[in-house]
Amino acid sequence: MMEASSVVGDARRWYRVAAISNVIVSLPAFVAYDRAVALLADEKPRYPFLVHIWAGMALLWALMFREISRDPIGRYPMVKYSWLEKMVTSGAVIVAYRRHEVPSRLMVSIVVTDIVWIPIFLVFQLRLRSVAKEH
Repeated sequence: MMEASSVVGDARRWYRVAAISNVIVSLPAFVAYDRAVALLADEKPRYPFLVHIWAGMALLWALMFREISRDPIGRYPMVKYSWLEKMVTSGAVIVAYRRHEVPSRLMVSIVVTDIVWIPIFLVFQLRLRSVAKEH
């Protein structure tokens, strides 16, 4: 079994990276909307406020990931929501992609920003669970 300090240290680092990743992905929607949308879609959305809602939610998740990174054991109950959020987002985009409602480059971005994080967050939930039980 891994040493508790190693598990906690790894969780701190990975959740900090996740927070930074979410900030990097979401900020362009606020500061360079047209450019951000052009990178992911063939045409501008008919309802730009939905892009801002998505970006705002991504920023909120970045704050949650940062909170977890500061105290992975104390915030352990929040860890399950990290992979659940990524699954919900991924699932919604996969369905839209299969219906030809979103372009391939948006699907690729979801693979990088969401799908790859699901197993990482699941692993940390399992690793942190054993450490949390000891505390």
